[in-house]
Amino acid sequence: GSGVVIVHGSMQDASSQTDLAALLAERHAVHLVDRRGHGDSGAHPGPPYTEREADDLRAVLEATGARSVFGVSSGAIVAARAALAGAPLERLALFEPPLVFDGSADLGALPAFDAAIERGELPTAMGVAMKIAQMGPPWMFGLPVPVLAAASRRLLRSPVTAERARALVADFGVVRENADRVDEFAGVAVRTLVVSGSATRPYLKGAAAAIAERIPGSRHVVLAGEWHGVTQNRAERGRPDRVAPALLDFFAAAG
Repeated sequence: GSGVVIVHGSMQDASSQTDLAALLAERHAVHLVDRRGHGDSGAHPGPPYTEREADDLRAVLEATGARSVFGVSSGAIVAARAALAGAPLERLALFEPPLVFDGSADLGALPAFDAAIERGELPTAMGVAMKIAQMGPPWMFGLPVPVLAAASRRLLRSPVTAERARALVADFGVVRENADRVDEFAGVAVRTLVVSGSATRPYLKGAAAAIAERIPGSRHVVLAGEWHGVTQNRAERGRPDRVAPALLDFFAAAG
């Protein structure tokens, strides 16, 4: 069938949506990509983060002939920016882009994240990131950074997790570069589906609703009871079977 490119989000890589890809592959040729700094891709050279990754996505579309994209979290911002820049797209699906506007999320701790990365203190950087992005249950991201850093040390023993944590520099770079710029997405001129979960963080709910309101003719699907990790593999507590039907329906007319 027609081609679909999946662009993963933060603390993920190309392998994070393989279960979802298998469901979509019943009707489509699905392409999973490692964004810069993830998996088999090389290191991210730095800013401008969004522009570089949007260019990467355009290259993937041109190389594969795919004309549909599903962007997850920060990958959704990249996908929407690629559409704005004129990438060859026919269908654009966005899952909970972390667009911050009107103080919807507090980015004031980003300098502390930057400083921890600069010092090479990855557990501390991870702890700060958990508070900024509101990762995990509310009681968890409400804990002090030193407690979160201590809890992160065990997770960061995994080389894959450590690699994904280091790549948060680029993910937060994308968030920074697009903060208070949600109105610009009114210029997206391709058919668009926005997907979000009813149990996700308030700032993500607000971002999904805001971008759906601004993109002309877009459709917004809310998955009852689901959260930000729903697109991930079942082994990572995702529920791809909840996401696939909406995507299959939306991509059916592509190509």
